[in-house]
Amino acid sequence: MLSAIQVVRHGFRSFRVESHDDCDEEAKFISSYEVQVDRHQGEEEGDGDYWDVILRYQFGSKEGEQGRYSGKIEAQGLFWMQPNFVEEKKENLARMNGGAILLGAVREAVLNLTIRSMNGPLELPLVDARSFLPEEVRAKNLIPAPKPKEE
Repeated sequence: MLSAIQVVRHGFRSFRVESHDDCDEEAKFISSYEVQVDRHQGEEEGDGDYWDVILRYQFGSKEGEQGRYSGKIEAQGLFWMQPNFVEEKKENLARMNGGAILLGAVREAVLNLTIRSMNGPLELPLVDARSFLPEEVRAKNLIPAPKPKEE
């Protein structure tokens, strides 16, 4: 059974990663990100919806510190959603799944780019995909946290 959301295409709109020779190994790594979504209806009845998802990801060190790397990346994907998926959940699905897929591409590209750097490889941290949802959705706890395994 296929997922309700499918990748049509994805790639990078902008990509900047800088390596810093004069880095402080103890500098605290910080990152920030945001996800933006935009919906497009299919041409014909029953075509489904298309969603543009943009992930903006920025990383570096705290102000006044110089870490090994800094960067700013913008990735964009086009996703198709089945027409019979629950209407009220479509945007949240596009944000969570689209954001997670794009973040995976960003993480892979940064690791591949830095793997042979003199400062060593940089593997960006994983994030909980629910953080791509708007604050009001998270506050209502419409998407509950996964339950721990019972042993």
